[in-house]
Amino acid sequence: DVDPAPTPGAAETRTKSAEVQPSMEPDLSGMVEIPAGTFTFGTTEELFQSFANAGTMNFPGMVDNLRKDFVIPPRSVDLASFFIDQFEVTNEQYLEFVLETGYLPTDSKNYLKVWAGTTSFPEWAATFPVVWVSQDDASTYCQWKGGRLPTEEEWEKAARGTDARLFPWGNTRPDRETANASTNQIEPYGNRPGDVSQYDVYDLAANVAELTATVVQRNGREHVVVRGGSFKTAGREMVTFYRFLNLGKSGRSDRVGFRCAADAPGL
Repeated sequence: DVDPAPTPGAAETRTKSAEVQPSMEPDLSGMVEIPAGTFTFGTTEELFQSFANAGTMNFPGMVDNLRKDFVIPPRSVDLASFFIDQFEVTNEQYLEFVLETGYLPTDSKNYLKVWAGTTSFPEWAATFPVVWVSQDDASTYCQWKGGRLPTEEEWEKAARGTDARLFPWGNTRPDRETANASTNQIEPYGNRPGDVSQYDVYDLAANVAELTATVVQRNGREHVVVRGGSFKTAGREMVTFYRFLNLGKSGRSDRVGFRCAADAPGL
């Protein structure tokens, strides 16, 4: 499920995002460093056509509309070194943030929809990625940890490396055990050891898709760039160049979570 445009004006009973004090020092525990340098961002028309042809629906205009979501042609992007979470942020980690800060979003439609209220989740879900959070929710959490959301370019480099690979693990097509896609069941973080990039970052191909800091304009509205496949998406969406642009800035979804990034010390 995707909630593209929550209604403003929900009741506020705890701390708003603007009142959460960010940490002055980033918490780099649980993060891995992505080295500085250039990488290939985006995809070729040939690879896009292969992606489009792998779909099951081909109604008139679909491919042209889909093409607008992708970065074509590819280009070389030079990034400074940065750190990124090795795993997606879990319910357990997000609860610690809520309890310490009292955070509640200004717009709470569908916020933490599967929790019991906003301070308790099912016991079995502690190590599952947190979902039903917006870009602002995720950004506020990352700031509290002394970091930020990754840009989509940073996310893609963490997944793709410097060799323009098709999948985080390389160019080998996945089997049913490689990553948690098309199962309709979210799993604990790191549950699929095959879904790992050359930088030892896990779950970039599937389990839950991930919010980035990047926002684009589409038909006069702002849309958050979401990267990666999920437990609900088809196998084709595990490719490293896949982008999802149907989520509004305050939108939340059962298949979208996040991980944090941080600048390398001294930058």
